[in-house]
Amino acid sequence: MAEATNVYLEGNFAPVREEVDLPCPEVEGEIPSDLAGFFLRNGPNPDLPPLDAGMYHPFDGDGMIHEMEFAGGTARYRNRWIVTKGLERERAAGRALWGGFASIGKSEPPADMPFKNLANTALAWHAGRLLALWEAGSPYVVDMPGLATRGETTFDGGWTHAVSAHPKVDPRTGELILFSYSPVAQPYVRYGVADRNGTVIHKTGIDLQGKPVMIHDMAITDKHSLILDMPITFSLERIANGGSAFEWDPANGTRIGVLPRYGTGADVQWFDVQTGYVFHTFNAWEEGDEIVLDACLTSRTSILAETEGDRDAERARMHRWRLNRTTGKVTEGRVSDIPLEFSRVNESYVGVKTRYGYASRFGDTPLNLQFSAVLKHDREGDQIQVVELPKHVYTQEFVFAPRVGGTEEDDGYVVGFVYDEDRKASEAWVIDARRFEKGPIAKVHLPVRVPYGFHSHWVSAAAVAAQRA
Repeated sequence: MAEATNVYLEGNFAPVREEVDLPCPEVEGEIPSDLAGFFLRNGPNPDLPPLDAGMYHPFDGDGMIHEMEFAGGTARYRNRWIVTKGLERERAAGRALWGGFASIGKSEPPADMPFKNLANTALAWHAGRLLALWEAGSPYVVDMPGLATRGETTFDGGWTHAVSAHPKVDPRTGELILFSYSPVAQPYVRYGVADRNGTVIHKTGIDLQGKPVMIHDMAITDKHSLILDMPITFSLERIANGGSAFEWDPANGTRIGVLPRYGTGADVQWFDVQTGYVFHTFNAWEEGDEIVLDACLTSRTSILAETEGDRDAERARMHRWRLNRTTGKVTEGRVSDIPLEFSRVNESYVGVKTRYGYASRFGDTPLNLQFSAVLKHDREGDQIQVVELPKHVYTQEFVFAPRVGGTEEDDGYVVGFVYDEDRKASEAWVIDARRFEKGPIAKVHLPVRVPYGFHSHWVSAAAVAAQRA
C-alpha cells in the first residue's frame, strides 16, 4: 500500500531536521545599523513522522522558533525546537503518540495527556520573558537569545487554564490580557489580566449564548477588551458521528463583546455583527462613545480549506467596525477588496489609534499559507502600498521593528522571511517602513531553509539586555 502523502509535509512545508546557529554574511543591500534586536518566527516543524500523514494538518507540527539577530549592520540566524512535555515523551518512545487537528476523536492519545501542547503558533514578550503560544495549552517560556525551552508557565499558579494564541500586551501598562476558550462546558470563555510582573490580578468567566466556539484572536483598547464570538463551533455530537470537531456554523451567529478591562462576564456588552470569522485583528481603540476595530474578516471558513471553489470566500479582507457603547449600534464595512491575512501594527500602539497597519496578501496558489505580497495600510484615506514578491517567492507574516531612537509610528522597518521556490532558498527581508514601496533595503541570504510557518514577533535588543541584567 502506498504511503499517504500530504502537501504540508512536502517542499518548503517539510520540516527541517537540524538546529543551527550561524552567521549570515551574504546580504543584498545593507542592513541598517539602527535595526537592533531579534526577529522571531514560530511555526510547525514535526520532529517525528505523524501517526497518519494523510490527515496531517499544519496546525499539528511541533513548535520551532526561527530567529534573526540584527546588530551593528550584521545578521545571525538560529533555530530551536520548543521542547514540550509531549515532544519529550514522543522522543523517548521513538514515535508519534498523538494524532492532530483533523483526527480529534478519531485517535487514541495517551490517557493522561489527551492533547499535546505544541506551542507552535505565536509568540509574545511579557515581563521579560518570551512566551510560545498554542491554542489549547499553557504558554512555554523560551530563553532569549539562545531559544532554550524553560517549560510551561501558569503565572505562578494564577492562571491554570489554556492561553489562546493571541493574548495582548498593553505597551503603556505592561499588562498581559489573557483569554482562553473551552470546547466542552460553560463558561466557554475565560478572561484575565496579568500585571507587568506576570502576576494575575484579575480573572472572570464569560458565558456564550450558543455553542462553544473557536476564538483565535482578540483586541484591546486602553480601557476595554473585545471578545470575538464567531461561528466555528465545537461539537461532541459531530465527533461521535464521525464528523469534524470544529466546523463552520453560521447559524450560531457572530458577535463582538466589549468588556471593561477589569470587568466580569456580566459586564460584557454584546454587539451583533455581520456573519463571518476573524482569525486576526489589526488593532482597536476608543473614539468618544465608539470603539473602532480593524481586522481581517472572512465570510466563511473551513479552517484552511484548499479547494478551488472555496478559495476566494475563505480569504479575508480588511473590515472596520464602529461599536457605539451608548446607543448599542454598529457601523461596519469592508475597507479593501485585497485578500489578506497576518495583520499587524507597531506594537507600541496596541490599544490606541493607529494610522498604519501591515499584512500579507494571499498568493496565486490554492494553499492558504503562501502569500505573494506585503502590504502597508494607511488609514488616512485607506491607502494601501504593496511590495510584490517575485514569481514563485512566498512569505507569511512580516512585523514592524522600531528604529533605535525612533519616535514616530512608522519610524522603523518591516521584517520577514521569504522563500524562493525556484532556487529552494530562504531569505530575511528588511523593508524601510517609511519608504515601503521601494521594497527591501536588505535581503539576507540564509545558510539553511526556513519552512513556512505562522506568527512572527520582534523583541528589541534593549528589552533582552534588560531581561538578562
